[in-house]
Amino acid sequence: MQKAGEHDPSGYFLIEDAFYNDLRDPSAIDYSKPVFDWLRNSKDEALKKWECIINGELQQKQKAILGTVSTSHLPHFRAFDMHTTWFRDLRFRLGAAYLYCHQGDCKHTIVIRDMRLIHQEDMQNRAAYPIVIFQLKPRTQKCSVCRIYRAKKVAVDNKWAQENPCYFCDYCYSLLHSVDGIPPYENCSVYDYLHD
Repeated sequence: MQKAGEHDPSGYFLIEDAFYNDLRDPSAIDYSKPVFDWLRNSKDEALKKWECIINGELQQKQKAILGTVSTSHLPHFRAFDMHTTWFRDLRFRLGAAYLYCHQGDCKHTIVIRDMRLIHQEDMQNRAAYPIVIFQLKPRTQKCSVCRIYRAKKVAVDNKWAQENPCYFCDYCYSLLHSVDGIPPYENCSVYDYLHD
């Protein structure tokens, strides 16, 4: 996104009734501000929407247990700076879905599904937490020509390639795509390749 000039440093987590805004970059935008403005200026509409959200299964369970259900109230939303908030400061429910939003409208659901108390065998240094217990291994492509070396370039719509997209190591790419250091044609898009 930075290379394309479309990087937006803004973002937030919405956990329970709190926005944790990423405002570290001076050009970052506080994404929670329009929500607060809407809540302030459209209280009736916001309350209607909130009632629709909680009107389903939760209200039926409350009715079964309590017999009657009181009218719902909007949560009291708050906003905090993400970079000054510690994980220990968060209030959350295990298994509940929360929201992470960045790049304007790229939204991800996050769920904290496990948590346990520290044991004697665990790392006792607080600074070491949170500990990553699993990380997906990046998958890399081999060169589509020699099938020996790791790919460094990927070409799209290459008229000399058998595959589209086609992956090349630096050596095979230079052999097939340059005559005295000049590319032989320009209708092919070539990008640096790191991993999938």
